[in-house]
Amino acid sequence: MTAPALVLLAHGHSDPQIAEITHAMRNELMARCPELVVRAAYLGGSGPSPVQVAGKLARLGTEEIVFVPLEVGCAYRASAVAGDAITRVAAACPDLRVLLSRPIGPEPILLTMLDRTLRQALSDHHVTELDGLVLSTAGTQDVRSRALLARRTRQWGMHHKLACVTAYVDETGPSVEEAVQTLWNQGRRHVAVGSWFLSTSDLWAHQAEAALTAGAIAVSRPMTAGPEVAELAMHRYVVGAMDLIDFGSLVPPAEAEEDLDLAPELHAIGA
Repeated sequence: MTAPALVLLAHGHSDPQIAEITHAMRNELMARCPELVVRAAYLGGSGPSPVQVAGKLARLGTEEIVFVPLEVGCAYRASAVAGDAITRVAAACPDLRVLLSRPIGPEPILLTMLDRTLRQALSDHHVTELDGLVLSTAGTQDVRSRALLARRTRQWGMHHKLACVTAYVDETGPSVEEAVQTLWNQGRRHVAVGSWFLSTSDLWAHQAEAALTAGAIAVSRPMTAGPEVAELAMHRYVVGAMDLIDFGSLVPPAEAEEDLDLAPELHAIGA
C-alpha cells in the first residue's frame, strides 16, 4: 500500500518568507522520510494552489493526499478558507481521496520556539531586564482554540515567573496595545512580546509595530520552520493517513462477522 502524499497548506501572503518556510519544512520532512511524497500548496497569493498541486499528483499516480494546514493559532479545525480549498480539490479531482488534517495548532512544544525567537530579539535590543510578557497571536473565532492559547500564555508566564497576557490581532480579544497597557498599569515597564506567528505576514508586521508604539521593549520574529513545526506536521499527517484507511476492506468477511459477534461482549467488559 502506497502512503498518501503530504501537502503542506500555507496561506500565500505577499511576503516571500512563507514560501521559504514551506520549502524548508518540505526538505526537513523528506529528509526524515525519503520515501514520502511531500509538496506545498498556497491559499491565495503566489504559489501553486491546492487544486493545482492535487491535479499534478493525481496525474503522477497519487491516489490519496493528506493536507496539513500550517496554522499555529487554530487547534481543532482549520480555517474556513482551508476547508473551502479542499472542497474544491475534491470536486476537481474526484478520483483522489483527500483529507484535511488538524492544523499545527498551539502545541506546548512551540513555546520552545517562542523562547528561542524572543531571546534573539532581547539580545538584538540589548535588553537586560524584563518584568512582563505578551503572547501575541493572529486570533481565532474558535472558543476552544482561544482557551488553548490562553493556557499556553499561562504556561509561558509560569515558566519564566513573569506576568503574561494574550493579545489578538483580529479583535477577538485584547489587542497587543491593550495587552502592553495592562502590564504597564501594573507598574511593569520592561515588557516584551512573543510572536505566535509562523511567518512575517502583514498581521505580524502590524502587531509588531503596534507593540513597539505601545511601549514594548522588544518583539520577537515569527517562529518560522523549526524542527518542532516539522515534527507536528508529521504527526498531523500520520493521524490523517490513518483516517484514510478503510479498515473494513482489510478484514475478510468471515473475520468481520466474527468481530461483530464479539462486539457486545467486549462492550460489556469495557463497561
